[in-house]
Amino acid sequence: MSNNHGISYDGLKYALNIKESYQSREPLTVMGAAKQLRLLMPEHLLSNDLALMQYDDPIALAVIATRDPESPMALAAAIRMGPHAKCKELITGVFEVVSDATKHELVADCAKLLTKNAFSPEAFHLVRTRASNHVVEIRESYRRAMAENLRALLDGKMVAREFVEEFIELASNGNLRIDIYRRLVMKLMRSDAVRPSVKFMLLERLDQFPQMVKLQIVNEVNSAPDTPEYQTLKQELRWIYEAKQKQPAPKTPINAASRPIKDMAAGTQIDFGVAAGLHRRNSIIKPAEQTLKRTVNPPMMSSGGFSSRELSSWLN
Repeated sequence: MSNNHGISYDGLKYALNIKESYQSREPLTVMGAAKQLRLLMPEHLLSNDLALMQYDDPIALAVIATRDPESPMALAAAIRMGPHAKCKELITGVFEVVSDATKHELVADCAKLLTKNAFSPEAFHLVRTRASNHVVEIRESYRRAMAENLRALLDGKMVAREFVEEFIELASNGNLRIDIYRRLVMKLMRSDAVRPSVKFMLLERLDQFPQMVKLQIVNEVNSAPDTPEYQTLKQELRWIYEAKQKQPAPKTPINAASRPIKDMAAGTQIDFGVAAGLHRRNSIIKPAEQTLKRTVNPPMMSSGGFSSRELSSWLN
């Protein structure tokens, strides 16, 4: 298929892979520095200075603009699609379909504004500014929700399972930067104010975290001091690793060679054992040694954790 009209076979394959990622609830990723997969963020789509490979194709962007459950990503994709619609008549028609098919009113409004103003530079500047502000507003609303959930957990008004499920959902859908995402999870794992059951549930859901966050959690638990709580967490981590080892390897599809982009758009998994040395069984659990040393630090801070007041403040 010719690309003269803005549509190509590769673009259609990209779009299908993105659609499959949404159906399987896998995060959209992009190749970053050192050939590492990173989460695709609204800022990436809004930047004119980044080459995003498959996410620069207008049909792929149309899928994101219509199917992404979060308005910041959908809006950013529609704006990035705009220049293609300006240059190609067929893509202009697709862009109009996007404005009608999207589930987000703000995306439809911005798409119609661009079309009405013939994709002028002034219109692009207006919608980009609006999109940037919208990303900040949405993240702030998710931050407030996470803070309220944390207070409810510490006050005993929210059960651990509900907190963990909503934490992962809010962190993922709120398009948190990966460094902030990682820092929040680490403070939960280190804090003595958080019940151990919350930490167990975070470990149970390792596959739902971005790869960089997974690695940080595994390394944090494996290198933690041998307190009774962390010994139990290490046992849980070892059990998860051994359970993964027993799982049969996924079969390679017959047509895998013809769909190389799937590997780029799919979610990633890590070998937890290799990442943190869990393949050495003796490195996980060590017998607790009795000590006669007097505890100098207050109990709440003895393992590098945070008090409940400090834990509440890191989301304020």
